Amino acid sequence: MKTRFMHASPLAKALNLPRTRLFGLLGILAAILALMIGLLGSSGAMLQQLYAAWDLTQRNSILVYLPPTTPTEALTPIHTRFAENPAIASARIVPPTEVAAALTPVFPEAALASGTIPLPIVAEIELKQGQPRQAMLALLHETYPLAELDDQQPMVEAVAQSVRMLQSAGLAIALGLGVVMALFMALTIRAGLLAQHATVELLIQLGASDAALARTMALQAAQPVAVGAVVGVVLAAGALQTAAWYGGFSLTFSAWAMVMVPLIVLPLLAVLVAILVAGRLLHHA
Repeated sequence: MKTRFMHASPLAKALNLPRTRLFGLLGILAAILALMIGLLGSSGAMLQQLYAAWDLTQRNSILVYLPPTTPTEALTPIHTRFAENPAIASARIVPPTEVAAALTPVFPEAALASGTIPLPIVAEIELKQGQPRQAMLALLHETYPLAELDDQQPMVEAVAQSVRMLQSAGLAIALGLGVVMALFMALTIRAGLLAQHATVELLIQLGASDAALARTMALQAAQPVAVGAVVGVVLAAGALQTAAWYGGFSLTFSAWAMVMVPLIVLPLLAVLVAILVAGRLLHHA
């Protein structure tokens, strides 16, 4: 049974893996990966929050377009029958100024202001969360047979699918970069151990245990990765904050949390890869 009498500091000095040239690239690759993960993760988090807020508004909203010649008394059900319906959160007639503002990108503003282009009468029905849409659409069709109903559901589903695809693509890119990082770590640690094969053999003969050697290798591999992760996180945070200043928006807690993820994930990945690689090589040594 091997006995361990070497302290960690002399062992770390004797087994100095960072002397290998490839170890310098570990920090650079870690910085790039931390920057990518931070940007992708925070962007995905902000996209999810924006979509959730938009979805909550659009999913429960139904717009009813009535002809401009619709008599005033025909609008009474909007204020009575629909406004008092327990399944409806609110029901209102959209003011003509809001309708004109929505149509301005399509029609000339002067024509809308002069009345040359008659504005439709628009009613906005907002359902309570979880209420059935089909029953309300049928009721609106029954009340206003000539109305055009703008059901947001198909658009909401299309946007939801697009958001999921973007988030899945970001996750796939991050995982792919993580796999590349793990492979590069494994090759770097293997190259460092092979370059110091004589030193490792001497340390084993002097009584250093495989566990102590593997632990030392893991710590030495984690150091440049941790430094690179810090650099990448700082760059990602700076880029996001600059974008927030210029874009006039604020970063949410979840966005900042995703920026910080590489500080934990990358050093942990380095430790795990180093232990596995070192353990395998020392076992065959």
